Amino acid sequence: MKIRNPFPRAVLPAATALVFLVFTQPQALCQDKAAGPQPADKPEQADKPDDAIETLGLAAARFVAAFNKRDAAAIAGLFMPNGEIRGHDGTIISGREEIETFYHGIFAADSVPGIALEASSVHFISPDIAIEDGVVHFTYAEDEPVRSISYSATQLRQADGSWLTAVSCDKLEVTPPSEQIKPLRWLIGEWTLEGENGLRVDMAIHPDERENYLLGEALITTAEGDAQSTSLRIGWNPATSSIHWWNFDSDGGHTSGQWTRQDDHWLIQNSGVTAANETTSSSQSLARDGADSMVWVATNRTVAGETLPDISFRFVRRAPAPGSSLTNDGNGS
Repeated sequence: MKIRNPFPRAVLPAATALVFLVFTQPQALCQDKAAGPQPADKPEQADKPDDAIETLGLAAARFVAAFNKRDAAAIAGLFMPNGEIRGHDGTIISGREEIETFYHGIFAADSVPGIALEASSVHFISPDIAIEDGVVHFTYAEDEPVRSISYSATQLRQADGSWLTAVSCDKLEVTPPSEQIKPLRWLIGEWTLEGENGLRVDMAIHPDERENYLLGEALITTAEGDAQSTSLRIGWNPATSSIHWWNFDSDGGHTSGQWTRQDDHWLIQNSGVTAANETTSSSQSLARDGADSMVWVATNRTVAGETLPDISFRFVRRAPAPGSSLTNDGNGS
């Protein structure tokens, strides 16, 4: 019997990114669960599934309480004596002593994220054996992504009706794209650049309907009145596990590039082609400068193999004009 949404999310403040041994960029599924110890003798009257779900929820609550106290021994006690934690890289932590030592190391860290544990389904192999599948959510700073990792745990019911974990395994990262681009949400709004020689750039950025992308429009005008518009899209690229952007100008050219975070700024490796089929490339840097300013620098610029001088621009935030796209769709900030 498989029951979905068995119990609600349990919040674990002051927890760690290594719970259930989930590391960055998990790849492999935990397919070879250990046979583990046999469940305790079944009580004379087996719990109904609803009752079993309730007691599984109590086990999660004990896990929460242990984390709140940073009690490694209590966490180890939630496992069978020879229980295991299995990581995607093949690492196995076996037995309560190793598990306790593992969590002592975690709690000794200078800082750890908050965690929410959400069990999405429970599959009962028998009244005393349950396979619990769910997601662990890792909360860091307010403007950082909430990372989500799926997990699977084999739970064994004891003679007193409580549950202990035999094996827990990390599976895949399931962080939604909307969370991946969260560190760039400060870009939302309208920006203006007034450069030398009459150059002006007006840019507006807002999230799409599902908030998985940042969409933008930029209008570049010169003192002579020449104008070019550019549409841009910034989002998570699962193929490279990185933020990526795509730009399309009104003349018919396009560029794209991968974004890499470095300390308090972003590096962008850009390449593309003009409407005249000339290849372009540049190394760009974007840095936030206070709440209402950002600096954009482009170096190593080439067009058709010709090197162009470096450029540096400072954009300032401006209030949306009445009737602008940002004020109409409710996505402005």
